[in-house]
Amino acid sequence: MAATIQEFIEKNRITMHAEPTDHNPTMTDAHPMDHWRVTLHVNRRRMMVVFSQGSGFNGAAPELGQVLDCLASDASGAEGRDFEEWASDYGYDSDSRTAERTYDAIVTQMRQLGHLLGPDAYAELLHDTERL
Repeated sequence: MAATIQEFIEKNRITMHAEPTDHNPTMTDAHPMDHWRVTLHVNRRRMMVVFSQGSGFNGAAPELGQVLDCLASDASGAEGRDFEEWASDYGYDSDSRTAERTYDAIVTQMRQLGHLLGPDAYAELLHDTERL
């Protein structure tokens, strides 16, 4: 049976710090959003990412499980796919520079997440952990 995201967090001793920021440099969308500079910690390793969520959260900070689930979802969608495959799978125009920047940001975060967790925990998160 797959572990829950909370069990995965506890097992791997992942912690998070979040502070508000005014924008997300990887987003060009004008929808009202709350943006957070999130730092994930595992032992002495850390990863910083800007995380955005809809204004319906009323300024509440994101939860670690939400952030980790989103990162895992993005990573699993890009893992093993080049830009053209990814764009086709997600309905993006493969001639779009904006889509390519989005893909590049996901690939960068995917690599950072792998470094943060290590190869075994990274694979467990993507393939053997229940999604929210």
